[in-house]
Amino acid sequence: MSVEVIGSEMFEQTKPSAIRKILARIEEAVRGKQEQQVVEVCFPDGELEKLSVREAIHIYYSAEIINRDRLFIKFDGGNKEQVHLDLAFSLRTHNRNWFVSNNTICVVGGNELRPDVGVWFQWPTYAERSKPLVNSCPPPHLWIEVFYNNDPDRSNALEKVALIQQYWNKIEYVGIALPVSDNPFRPNPNPGTVTTPATNNQNTRPYRAPYIIHWDANNNKVYYVADWNLHLVLRCGFTLDFNIILDIISRP
Repeated sequence: MSVEVIGSEMFEQTKPSAIRKILARIEEAVRGKQEQQVVEVCFPDGELEKLSVREAIHIYYSAEIINRDRLFIKFDGGNKEQVHLDLAFSLRTHNRNWFVSNNTICVVGGNELRPDVGVWFQWPTYAERSKPLVNSCPPPHLWIEVFYNNDPDRSNALEKVALIQQYWNKIEYVGIALPVSDNPFRPNPNPGTVTTPATNNQNTRPYRAPYIIHWDANNNKVYYVADWNLHLVLRCGFTLDFNIILDIISRP
């Protein structure tokens, strides 16, 4: 049995030429732009209509595809990815029956999107988990986006939530804004303290991160300044401990 390795010469030679051209176009578009955090590539001529093309893109890139003509690729970095992992671990610990995953493709209104952290109260089927595009894996019940507090990363996350809300009305959304800084967040002044409920909610976006956005049951954004030893109880019953996030971004 022969196995083709992605990126190998054999794999490159056996890919249809149309797919090779599209992947080359994406590579050219993102080359040297990792500092932008989010790169958009447009395909207005129907190049992304074929399932085989989109599957190839998802193999190579952590991509999201909207309207089959706009492609978004994120460059997250270590802090964001560690927040994803630690939140997923905490969510799994909270309820072992939930399906908790990072960056899993789901299909919403024909768009192929990836929550940074997704929680399905009932597991998607094996077929949906294995081949999410062919079998239209549904979106999670809890959708968490982690982003830096500047554009295009912030606007990409907020626009994604607004898009999903047009199709699904039973998803709980959380946004986590990280500071754009070369220096770590200040350390915990009282480590080991029992966390208390966050009551510093407001209807306008804080100027500085870190902060939390929790969309209420009417899809209104409620903001919380993320400070040490605070937590927020979500509608699904999970307690979002702000220290999980701050422990990561405060490390030198």
